Amino acid sequence: MPVLLLQLCAFGAYTLALVFLAGQAFSWKEDRRLFYVGGNRLRPGPMVGTFVATWMSAASILGYTMWLYTDGYVAFTGSVNGWLIGLVLMPFLVRKLRMSRALSLPQWLGDTFEDPRLRVLSALSLLGAYTFYIVIQFRAFGTIVGALLDIKILLASSLVYLFVLYTTFGGLPSVAKSDVLNLAIITGGVALAALTLLNRAGSFSAVHEALRQTAPAMLHPWNQEWSPLVTLLMMLSWGLGVAANPQYAIRLLSARTARDAYTTLALSALIIGSIYVGLTIIGLASFVLLPGVSAPSDELAFTDLVQSVLPPLPALGLFLAVLASAVSTANSQLLLAACSLCYDLSPREGRGRADLVAEDRFLFKNRLAIAFIATVALFLSQLRLPGILLIGRYSWTVVAICFFLPLYVIRRPRRKELFFPLAAALLLHLFLTVVLGILPELALLPALALEGLLYFSPWRSLR
Repeated sequence: MPVLLLQLCAFGAYTLALVFLAGQAFSWKEDRRLFYVGGNRLRPGPMVGTFVATWMSAASILGYTMWLYTDGYVAFTGSVNGWLIGLVLMPFLVRKLRMSRALSLPQWLGDTFEDPRLRVLSALSLLGAYTFYIVIQFRAFGTIVGALLDIKILLASSLVYLFVLYTTFGGLPSVAKSDVLNLAIITGGVALAALTLLNRAGSFSAVHEALRQTAPAMLHPWNQEWSPLVTLLMMLSWGLGVAANPQYAIRLLSARTARDAYTTLALSALIIGSIYVGLTIIGLASFVLLPGVSAPSDELAFTDLVQSVLPPLPALGLFLAVLASAVSTANSQLLLAACSLCYDLSPREGRGRADLVAEDRFLFKNRLAIAFIATVALFLSQLRLPGILLIGRYSWTVVAICFFLPLYVIRRPRRKELFFPLAAALLLHLFLTVVLGILPELALLPALALEGLLYFSPWRSLR
């Protein structure tokens, strides 16, 4: 079978499966609780599927693999270790979050501190951050599909745009159903590609030995560009950002019971760890087999590299894994961004459930908001923007400033005393990154330090 025909068949099969699974989750009797948090009754199977599939974004698969290919184990030290630190912290959230009946993290923040300004500020931050993070998924998907099918990137990006719209229109139940498929594709594609490369390279020990002879710096956890201090600070920042990310917290809220939430975290840790092992093998073995691949962007370099070092079938499996990760992450963040726009930033809608007619109108507005935000992200994905990993770093650091201290550090919230420290921290982060050009994850730590200092200081009453 010609390679192009094989790619078209695989892409068509994925499309049909996605439409079928997501369509099963559409409900005739919807309300906002079902739409946003699955009615707080998701079972462990769909929970694990949507948690891990959302975790493994295009930035995780494509961005981490190419960083590993370029810099070696410094990528593992700075990113994967940090991401797993964030996962280890998440069990401490379960009890705190499940005591609330909130439908969003901005609502939880505003209710906990009895300050509606916090809800508005955090919702605006989340809306902006997630809109740009969706751009990552559209760019990665569009570049890969465009290269595979020899079509314009805009047309290819429009395909993921339609996938994301369809799966998000059904709310979290639809997202969770489709993510079970996405997770299966991600794990299968990464495993097949890793095993194929190991077979070509000989073994993982052989890969290390080849690197020791040709590029020994890649085996060290830091190098001249990424010093130990910078790498460790980056690792810590990644951990704090992941731990406070609302897209994971909202899934803990959506679980049927607290036990299901803990079970999800335990199983997810095993699956996530195995996927990162596979991606590490792919990045290092690819360098051994074909060093020096370069392109105008990480997405194009990844496409060229995979097609060069893998046979057609494993290469197709890895490409499908990136596509599945793009869809699963984009629909999750799109749902949260629409919630911020329609629920948290609208005082009338944020008061609670209305009658059935009003509820239908509210959900219709949400679907319009989903289409609007996705369209903006699609447009932005066609512009000249920084690399996909850098966009993600800006996005999650802003979210971490809003939610890390309230979720993990502040045990006894004081009424209306967090708004000024939070606003000051966001402004400081903006100044450090935009004006001074400091890496966003390095700017996160002083921003969080300022937020904590202002909140816990003796002069906290000055607002």
